[in-house]
Amino acid sequence: MKVSSYQMFWMVSISSIIVLSYLPLHLAAEQARQDCWISILLGGLLMMGITWVMLRVCMQNKEKTLVTFIKDLLGTFLGKIIVIVYFLLWFLQMSTIAKGNAEFVNLVLLHNTPTIIILLFMLFLISYAVYKGGITTISRCAEVIGPIFVFMLFLQLFLNPQDLDPTRIFPAYVDSGWLRILKGTFYSYSYMVDPSIILMLFFFAENKQTAGRAILWGTGISMIWGVLAALVLLFVAGPDIASQLLVPVYSLTKLVSILNFVQNIDAFYIPLWLFGAFIKLSICLFIMSYGLSEWTGIKNWKYIACSIALILLAFVVYSSYNIRISYTLKNKFLISVFYPLAYIAIPLLLWMIGSIKNRRKVSVP
Repeated sequence: MKVSSYQMFWMVSISSIIVLSYLPLHLAAEQARQDCWISILLGGLLMMGITWVMLRVCMQNKEKTLVTFIKDLLGTFLGKIIVIVYFLLWFLQMSTIAKGNAEFVNLVLLHNTPTIIILLFMLFLISYAVYKGGITTISRCAEVIGPIFVFMLFLQLFLNPQDLDPTRIFPAYVDSGWLRILKGTFYSYSYMVDPSIILMLFFFAENKQTAGRAILWGTGISMIWGVLAALVLLFVAGPDIASQLLVPVYSLTKLVSILNFVQNIDAFYIPLWLFGAFIKLSICLFIMSYGLSEWTGIKNWKYIACSIALILLAFVVYSSYNIRISYTLKNKFLISVFYPLAYIAIPLLLWMIGSIKNRRKVSVP
């Protein structure tokens, strides 16, 4: 299974934008109010830096997956323990997106349909795609969906110029201050993009050099879209309403009205978000099942993928009825310890150890 740089670009772009359109805008607006666009910008720059570090780690271990090179760098025992952090990270992401997507579909399309039925069909489709074709199927779907997905989401931001009021972002900084702006960044950056997926995906890239540039471009495009979406959201709705919208980008589509003729365009965007969620969930399911196959020694990763889908279904259904589990977006342990460990501490450690080992190899005659 090999993925071209072009396909890698679209996979990264879609999986990043679909996450940005749900949580970060809402979390940043809650904390930084009219300065939430600054929080998104700072978080985007931080995640771009983390992506660059993770790419350095991948380039040091071009022909190895995450599970393999983390054992080589840290030892078998410690490596197997550390890699569990990423398995948990991907599972949390999958549960958050699957639950949010099912609730979104229930809200806007299938009002009287039980959420578990929506989840069943969604997870069946994802499991089938991963089981039949793996990353090849996912990358080809992203290649087709990607251009339409990205173009339409950028276009959507400029479809209601009559409602744009730039004065709604003022006064900048004065009301919030750096503390609230940084708090908005701290709460939202963990949900913007997931550069950790490239630690597994990079192994499948056909051309490692061009794949690295494609990943950076894909992350950069999604970050630009996130900042523009935050600004447009503030221009249209203002900070008070923006902080209360759970799916702010969808709400923008509901407000579009061109000459009182072009309205209700959300019908065009709902399928796009569903396609985007499909790509993101499929990528996470594939890399998690492939990684667990290497971690456990079970050769057939496809059966692991089906098992993970069933466990995910049970977890999402259970968490929907458990308030403590469902209220995880602002969990202090996740935000203060888990996400910084997965996104910052471990990649920097792997990069440092890999650099030291490479220098020793060069110095040895």
